Amino acid sequence: MIISMIEYNKDSIVSIEKFSYSDIDLKSLLAPLGGINHFIQPGERTLIKVNLLNASTPEKAVVTNPSLIKAVIKEVRKAGGIPFIGDSPSGKFSKRRLDKVYASAGLVDLANELDVELNYNTDSKKMEIPNGKQLQKVPICDFIKDSDKIISLPKLKTHSFMILTLAIKNMYGAVPGLTKAKYHSQYYKKEAFADMLLDVLSINQPDLVIMDGIVAMEGDGPFSGNPIDLNVLLASNNPVAIDLAICEILQINPIGIPTLKRAKMRKLWPTKITYPLQTPKDVQYSGFKLPSTAGYLLTGKKTPKKSPNPNEKCTCCRECVEICPEDAITIISKRASVDISKCIRCYCCHEVCTESAIDLVTIKK
Repeated sequence: MIISMIEYNKDSIVSIEKFSYSDIDLKSLLAPLGGINHFIQPGERTLIKVNLLNASTPEKAVVTNPSLIKAVIKEVRKAGGIPFIGDSPSGKFSKRRLDKVYASAGLVDLANELDVELNYNTDSKKMEIPNGKQLQKVPICDFIKDSDKIISLPKLKTHSFMILTLAIKNMYGAVPGLTKAKYHSQYYKKEAFADMLLDVLSINQPDLVIMDGIVAMEGDGPFSGNPIDLNVLLASNNPVAIDLAICEILQINPIGIPTLKRAKMRKLWPTKITYPLQTPKDVQYSGFKLPSTAGYLLTGKKTPKKSPNPNEKCTCCRECVEICPEDAITIISKRASVDISKCIRCYCCHEVCTESAIDLVTIKK
């Protein structure tokens, strides 16, 4: 992959249309951007960078929906590109974990149906970040670097730490497995973590972003929130512009989203966003529920600290123990237990728990 530094602070186009998963028309959505041929040339190995947080079915709105992935694969092939699917989920980056996540997300069936490659290369190499604010070097998965083009397919959903996980954060999947948890420990303040995400994005910039907002997630995401029907797809070559458009659709002040606040400080906000199809106001959604950690965006008051608290659904799978960057979780009496004195409230445990067995609560001392 040839890295080119996209100037995100210039005028940008964001294409927005209403769809259900049964009537996706990417030709129409991408037409204002020049069509798929503007991004993909014949013979180019094209990574379909999906969002595969953890082993989850598409109905829960945790992962990119297979219907959108299928539509993108077909468009790439029409342009003569060679598509393959990949991501680095949370936890250990291994073939065994990928098998589990791909199967749950419906991608094994999709790969068999379309004869498309699923990535199983779990190697990575360190790359320098020329203008990094937090990172100077970072390990990047080989499957990212070995692609000619990247089409990023983020899922529109909430995130207990970053408030929303959208296009900017989707490229964090370029970082292998448990390294992501390590960075939670190193950059435990929201501003520093957001800057780190922008550093990663700066050397892993997608050529095209198509946001899956047909069924989104609200509440305590990115795993334990609730699916809601927004019925929108957004497309752009500018992840910052797409994330700003989402905030306008959901009627959220973008300065309250750490990644967008830091992007503004780094002068990455576009000078102008053009909406050639529908505008954010045309598809605006009222009453979107943010995570319980984001009350300050609604009240203007400081949100009480929320701490992870395992509940009776715990199956002792130990995924939270494995991913905790501070070794704050142990198994006691057949249930995960969190040492609050060690906890940095990165919410990695909440993020990876497939049983929704970790609540985020205010613990009085």
